[in-house]
Formats: sequence, structure tokens, C-alpha cells
Amino acid sequence: MKMNAAAKVIFFIQLVAVYASTSILSNALYSLSIGCLAASLIYLLWKDGLKTIRWPDKQFSWMYFPFFALIIMASILVGHHDSLSQALDFARWSLIPFALFYFVMQRRFSYSSVIIGIMAGSWTLDGSALYQWLFSAGTMRVQGYLNHPNFLAEMIEMNIPFLLVYALADQQNKRWRTAAGITAFTSCIVLALTASRGGLLGLCLGGIIWCIVIFRRFSQQKRQVLFQSLVALSLILAVIAGIFFSAFQGNRGAVRSYDHERILLWESSYEMWKDHKLVGIGLRHWPKEYVTHYISPKARERNLLQPHNIYAYWFSQTGTIGGLGFLLFTVGMFVYLCRKVRENPHDIFMDAVLWAFLAIMIHSLVDSGIANKFVMRLYSAYLGIGLASSVYHKTLLPDEGKSAAKGD
Repeated sequence: MKMNAAAKVIFFIQLVAVYASTSILSNALYSLSIGCLAASLIYLLWKDGLKTIRWPDKQFSWMYFPFFALIIMASILVGHHDSLSQALDFARWSLIPFALFYFVMQRRFSYSSVIIGIMAGSWTLDGSALYQWLFSAGTMRVQGYLNHPNFLAEMIEMNIPFLLVYALADQQNKRWRTAAGITAFTSCIVLALTASRGGLLGLCLGGIIWCIVIFRRFSQQKRQVLFQSLVALSLILAVIAGIFFSAFQGNRGAVRSYDHERILLWESSYEMWKDHKLVGIGLRHWPKEYVTHYISPKARERNLLQPHNIYAYWFSQTGTIGGLGFLLFTVGMFVYLCRKVRENPHDIFMDAVLWAFLAIMIHSLVDSGIANKFVMRLYSAYLGIGLASSVYHKTLLPDEGKSAAKGD
């Protein structure tokens, strides 16, 4: 079917918005692309009408939206203006990209735009990291133009599932499949060079859980291919990371002196929650409260901004109200995505969303994860894309839906 000019413009906007979300190279580019995505939504509503919009189903709504309502409620009750501001910011980081990608792409969806945007963003991140590794003096954990190696790992580990699933599952656009596979391989190398143990564990363990969820779907031959691909990925990461870790000493090696410090942080966060069980100490107040009242006598690092565990982060700062909201968000999201993956066996991006979710949530056990602005924006964009893909292909005839789920 011939593509009209308006559709081409919308697909280009999607590509740029995905690139801006994955590369986080420019805040201006991100804001501009999101604004254009909003304009696309207005155009589609004007052209197709509000009645054509498919709203998120009840199961998703009851575990996604209450999380933001609960952390905002806890922040209001704790009485700190900056805590409420942070809660509102966090809701904005997620709701805006999710809503725009979901509502626009359920009406006009291009797999090519998404995968090209992810590849371009990945090469921007990977290129800066590889340049740093090749031309810096001595051995170092790469971080590219981001402010920490773990931050780079969090972004990359969510891109790799989309690239790999597309390269392995797509039956059309062989050139793009090859390009996606090469990009995924390069990103795996960069992930290993970050020496982020949480990132490596999240990607590999998340991939194993994803395989278990979808295993029944495939024939014996495809199961072998899937298993071999996952084993190959794990071996590549293990070899590269092993070689890289062996060149490090002290706090950059496989075993680091601050590992015990993380346990002390979690213990201190638990004490914060015990003293403020209902609403917590307030968002943005963890560093001050930690140093002033809760730091362990055994702790050596004092200038820390967060407890390096996403559950400790929410329970200590938003109490039982926000903590239960986050549990509902994570457990509910996992159950929901597993159901959607089984209901949409031909939709490759639903597979990728589940794997990316598992990767970042496992990594979040030892880091900030989606509490980071850019990580939450990217995850929410991917969530919107995945659910929009499901809605889009359900509007087609069954045979067309299977074909479209493999390409444009």
C-alpha cells in the first residue's frame, strides 16, 4: 500500500523521537521530537476522531497509574515541597513519553522507524564509549558522554533486547536484520566494557527468564536456535567482561571493596523506613538523612545520593504507601507483560519490552534503575511502543497482523 506524505512525516518523527530517547545526546532534540510527536497525535485525532483511540486495558491501568498516584500522595503527606516536585517530575518522565508513543503509534506504526532509531541511538552511545576506550590512557570503565559507566549500562541493556529480537525473529528486511545484529553485538561489547556487573547480570538473567516465558511458542528447531543464541550472547559477555575485569584492580574489578558498603546502605534505608513507615522521609531527602542520622559507623563513603537498590529507594523515601505502589508496578507489570507476550506470539516488540523490563529491574536491585530520569523516559517510551504494536496489529486482519508484526 502506497504511503502518503503525512504518514511519511509521522514515521520520520517516530524515528527521531526514538533516537532522541535512546541517545540522550541533546535535551533540545528530545523536547523538539516529543513536541512533534504531540503534534502528530493532535493531527491523528483530528483526522481519525477520538473514537478510534484504544485506551490501555484495565489490568494495565490498575497497576501502572496507581503507582504515580501513591508516590504523589506520600509526598504530599510528608509535607516537603521538593519531595512533591520530585514525585511530579517522576510521573512526567514516564506518563508523557508512554502516552505519546502509545497513542500515536497505535494508529501509525513503523517497525523500520523504531529499529533505525534504536540503531542510530545505540551507535551514538557505543561510538563515544569505544572512542573513549581506544584513545584514553590506561584501562578504564567506559561511560562515553554520560556521567557514569552504570548509567551507560542501564541505557544499553534496554536497547539490546530490541536489536537482538529484531535480528533473530524478523523475516523481512534482511539488511536491517543484519545491521541490527551487528549493532547488538557492538552494544554487548560496550556493555562489557562498562564493567557494570548489574548490567551484565540484568541482560543475561532477564534473557533467560524471557526465554522461559516464550519457550512453548517455538518448534524444537527454533528452541535450539534461541537457546544457542542466548548461550552465545552469555559467553561473549562473559569472555569480554572476564578479560576486562582481569585488567582491573581495586574498585573496578569483579570484586570491589565497596560491595559490603551496599549492604550497609540497605540497612540504613531499612532503618529510615522503620522510623517513617507510612510516608517515608521524602524524595530528595535520602542523602541528607543518611549522613545526618542513619549512616553506619562502618561506612566509609559518605557522599552518596541513593541506596543503590530501587526497592530501598522507594520504601525509604515514600514509605509503605509508595513502596507498595512500586511493588504493584513491578510485579503487576511482569505478570501483565507475560500475558501480553503469550497473547501476541507474532509481535516481536512485545518480546523485547518484556526482556528490557526484566533487564532494568534486575539491574535496579544494585542501582538506581528507573529512578533515573533518562532511564525512566526510555523505558516508558519502549513500553508505549510495545503496547502500541499490540494494539496496531490487532486492528488488522489475522493474516495481515502476523505479517505486519514481522515488518512494516
